[in-house]
Amino acid sequence: MITIDSSLTDLKGVGPKRAEALGRLGLFSVRDLLYFSPREHYDLREAKKIGELCHGEYAIVKIEEIEKPKVSYPVMRGRRTPLVTAVVSDGTGKLRLSWFNQPYIRNSIPEFAHGFVHGRVDLSNGRRMINAAFCPAPPGMLPVYPLTRGMGQASIRATVKSVMRELNGCYGESLPDGLRLEHGLCQLGFALENLHFPISPEALAIARRRLSFENVLHFTILLEALRAKAVSTGGISFETDGALDGFLSLLPFAPTRGQLDVMADIARDMASPAPMNRLIQGDVGSGKTILAFFAMFIAVRNGFQAALMAPTALLAEQHYAQLSGYFGERAALLTSGMKKAEQREVLGRVKSGEIDYLVGTHSLIESGVDFSNLGVVITDEQHRFGVRQRALLGSKGLSPDVMIMSATPIPRTLSLILYGDLDISRLTEKPFGRKPVITRYVPPEKRLSMYRYIQKQIEELKVQAFTVCPMIEDNEEAGLMTSAESVFDELKKLLSVRIALVHGRMKADKRDEIMRAFRNGEYDMLVSTTVIEVGVDVPNACIMAVEAADRFGLAQLHQLRGRVGRSDKESYCFLLSESRSDTAMERIKTLVSSNDGFYIAEKDLETRGPGELLGARQHGSSGLIDSFVLTDMETLNEARLAAVKLLKSELPEDKKLVSETVKRYSAKLQNIAIN
Repeated sequence: MITIDSSLTDLKGVGPKRAEALGRLGLFSVRDLLYFSPREHYDLREAKKIGELCHGEYAIVKIEEIEKPKVSYPVMRGRRTPLVTAVVSDGTGKLRLSWFNQPYIRNSIPEFAHGFVHGRVDLSNGRRMINAAFCPAPPGMLPVYPLTRGMGQASIRATVKSVMRELNGCYGESLPDGLRLEHGLCQLGFALENLHFPISPEALAIARRRLSFENVLHFTILLEALRAKAVSTGGISFETDGALDGFLSLLPFAPTRGQLDVMADIARDMASPAPMNRLIQGDVGSGKTILAFFAMFIAVRNGFQAALMAPTALLAEQHYAQLSGYFGERAALLTSGMKKAEQREVLGRVKSGEIDYLVGTHSLIESGVDFSNLGVVITDEQHRFGVRQRALLGSKGLSPDVMIMSATPIPRTLSLILYGDLDISRLTEKPFGRKPVITRYVPPEKRLSMYRYIQKQIEELKVQAFTVCPMIEDNEEAGLMTSAESVFDELKKLLSVRIALVHGRMKADKRDEIMRAFRNGEYDMLVSTTVIEVGVDVPNACIMAVEAADRFGLAQLHQLRGRVGRSDKESYCFLLSESRSDTAMERIKTLVSSNDGFYIAEKDLETRGPGELLGARQHGSSGLIDSFVLTDMETLNEARLAAVKLLKSELPEDKKLVSETVKRYSAKLQNIAIN
C-alpha cells in the first residue's frame, strides 16, 4: 500500500527511466512529488472563441470543423525542419495549428471534428496555435511544472494523478487543529490536491496560503534553533583596534560610505566573543569583495587563517588575483582543476600555517583540507551554497566567524524570513566611477539591426558583448526557438566577430576555459545561458543582449545585467521579447527605468509575489515545499509571527510542535539554499 512516505519507485508505471528523470527534479518520494509546486496553471475550464484569442495566451478552443493535416519542411535557422499544420474552426474564425519538428504528431490529429484543442496562441503571423493538444472536454486548470530531460508535462501530470488515486485522501495532517483554525488554514489534503489540480483559482489561492504558511512556520522555527545554537557557542574575540586604518592603507582607492559602515559592522562582530554570523547583501557591483578582504585581514592580523569560498573556479581565481596583489605569497588558491602536485603543496602549506589567506571553490570543504588555525570563513554568492556547505567549512576551525555575501537583493521583510539566523548588512552604493547600465527594450522586428549595431560597437570601440538565452536547446513544447545553441549557430553566420558558446551542460573545466578566454579578450561575444550570472568579471564587456527576456524573472535579469557596466565605459543591456503582454512589458519597463537592485526586488515582490525569489528545489527530500509557493507577504509575515509566538509559548502542545519540527526537519535544513 502506498503512503505519503513511499518511494516513487513503488508506484505502478514508474520504471527506472522515469525514476531517473524524476530524480533529476529532486523527486524521490511520494511526499516530494506532492510538495512539488507547479510554476503556473493554464485555466482551461471554458473554451474561448477563436475571434477573441489574444497573442501569447494559452487557451482552449472547441472544434467545429477540421481540415486534413499537412507536412512541410521550411528552412529554420539554417536547417530544414518538419512542420505539421492543421486548420480548425469554431464558427467564429479559423485557427492554424502548428507543430515544429514533430512529424509523428500527424497520426494523432483527429480525422473528424469533435472535442477541443488547447495550446499557446500566436497572432504575429495570422491566427496560430503552437504545439496544440487535443482533448474530449475542457481539462479544467492544468498544472505546468518545471521540467527536465526525459520528463514532459503529460508524464508528470499523470504521475501526480496516479499518486493521488493511490492515497485516496489519506495525506495525514501536519498542523494542530487549533493553530490551523486560528489562522484560517485549510486541511493538508485539500491544499495538496488543489495545489496541483485546483477546482478554481480561489481554491488554488487557499491551497497556496496553507502551504506557504506551514513552510514559513517550520522554516522560522528551524532558523531560530540555529540562531540559539550559534549564540550559545563560544567564538573568537578578535582585537580590531587600528584594523581599519591598517587595511585602508593597503587600498589604492577610497571606499564608499556604505562600505565603511559595513566594515564597522564586521569589526564589531569580530571583536565580540560570540561567533560572527553576518550576511552582506550588496547589489551587483556594489563592492562586496573588499569587505571580505577586510574580515580576512582582521583574522590574519590576530594570528589566524582566513578562508574565502567562491561558487566557480573563475570567481575564485579573480579573488585570488586581488588578494595576492595585497598580501603576496601569504595568499593561495585551491581548486579541483589544479594539478595534484600543486594541490598537495598548497594543502601542506595551509596545514603548517604558512598560508594565511586561502581562496577556493568547493575544494575547501573536502576532507583533505586541514587548517592550522582557521579564524574566519567567508562564502561568496550565498545563494549558490546551502547551509551544509557553510557548516562543513566552518567545522574546519574552532567556531570561526562566518560571513556570507550575496548579490541577490532581497526585500527587507523577506530577509527576515529567509535569513532569520543571520545579522544583515546592506550595501546599496556603487563604487566611484561606475556608470549605470543603459537598458533598452528591442522589439522582434529590430532584432537583426540590434546585432549589427553590436558588431559595429565591437569593431569600432574594441569592447566585448554577452548574448544570454533562457535554454540550451530549442524547446518546441515551450514554443521557444531562441536557445543558446540555435542563436550561436545563427550569429556565427550573421556576424563577422569571434563568438563562443557556454552552457550548463558543458563540463565545468571546458566552460571555465571558454569563459577565461573571453575574459582574456580571445572572443568578442559570448553566447550563453544563465551560467554567466555569477563569477564573470570582464570589465571590457560593455554590451548584453537577453533573448526572450520575458522568460526570466526580474531579479535574475538584474543579476545578469550586472555582468556589464563593470568599468568606467558606457554600457548597454538590450532586452528582446516577442511577448507584448502587459506583465512582460511592465517588467521590462521596470528594468529600463532603474538600475537599483533593491527597488527591482521590491517591484518583483509587488507584481509576482515572493515565490520567484524563494524558488529552487534542492535535490533530495527537504520535507518542505520546493518553493514557498507564490502567495502574499501578509501570509508569510503572519506565519513568521506565529512561529515566534510558538517559540515563546510554555503550552505543552506548542512545545511539542516546536520539538517535532526541529526533530523532523533540522537534519534536512542544511540542504536548503536560496535561489
